Amino acid sequence: MISKADFDRVFAENQRARTDYMMVMAHPNEVGYPRLGMVIAKRVLARAVDRNRVKRCVRESFRQVLPELPACDFVVRLIAKPVPGDEARDLPRTFRRAGQRATAKWPGAPTGTAEPEFSSN
Repeated sequence: MISKADFDRVFAENQRARTDYMMVMAHPNEVGYPRLGMVIAKRVLARAVDRNRVKRCVRESFRQVLPELPACDFVVRLIAKPVPGDEARDLPRTFRRAGQRATAKWPGAPTGTAEPEFSSN
């Protein structure tokens, strides 16, 4: 996701699914492909190396299920300190569940199959 407005839209109206450590929020978007945003707070994981490890795990889980996801903006929020090595457990299933809930709530939202663009974040 690119702008603060994209994040604000997802925070304002979303469908949620969660794991033990993360909450996934989803809202249909206009660009036609799934996009990912993350909120990994310093207060949950103080060390930058731990926050970066979690971000890598989230990105990889997102890439694994990318072809199965609807055109939604997904925001992953860390809600508890994960056990190292267990960060992404059940995350692919959680992405799918949040996307299904979002498309069920907003059935008129545009769906597309455009190619996703990846940022270097």
